[in-house]
Amino acid sequence: MKNNAFLPVLNGIGFQVIWWLVILFQNNAIAPVMGLILLWLWFSPTRTLDIKLMIAVTILGTLIDGALTLSGIFVFEQRHQLVAFWPIPVWLSLLWSALAVTLVHSLSLFRNRRALAALVGGHLAPLSYLAGAKLGAVTLGTETLFTYFILAGIWAVAFPLCFYLSKRLDSSELKTSTQAV
Repeated sequence: MKNNAFLPVLNGIGFQVIWWLVILFQNNAIAPVMGLILLWLWFSPTRTLDIKLMIAVTILGTLIDGALTLSGIFVFEQRHQLVAFWPIPVWLSLLWSALAVTLVHSLSLFRNRRALAALVGGHLAPLSYLAGAKLGAVTLGTETLFTYFILAGIWAVAFPLCFYLSKRLDSSELKTSTQAV
C-alpha cells in the first residue's frame, strides 16, 4: 500500500476497532486483533519500524500496566489467564501493540511535539482506561478521580516517550541525524 493521505485514517480506524474489540471481548478478541495487526503490517509502508515499535511499546506498556495491576490500581477479572507469568491480560498487551503502529501513522502529528503529546496523552489516555472500566474490561482498585490523576501523570510521560522511541528506532531518521553531524 503506497503512503497516501488515506493511510493514517485507515490506521486510526483500525486502532479504534481493536480498542473496541479488546474492551468488549477481552480474551475472545485476541485472534481477530492479531489478525488485524498482521494485516496492517502486511500493507504498512514502514513495516520494519512498526515491528520495532510494537516490540518496544508493548514491553513498555506491559511494564506500566503490570505495575498498575500489581499496585492494585487495576484489577482484572479474567477467569482464564492465558499466560501465567504475564503481568496483565494478553489482550491489553495487544492494545499496546496496536498503539505502537499508530505512532508514525495516525498519531504522527505528535511526533515532534512533546509538550502537546504530554498534554493530550495525560488527559485522553486516562479517559480511555476509565471508559474501559465502565464497559467492564477492568475494575479500578482505587477511587476514580485518584486513578485518573495517577494515569494522567503516567501518560504525560509515557505518550511522549513512545514518540521518542519512534524517532530513535526510525533508521531513516538516524541516518539523517548522523549525516547532519
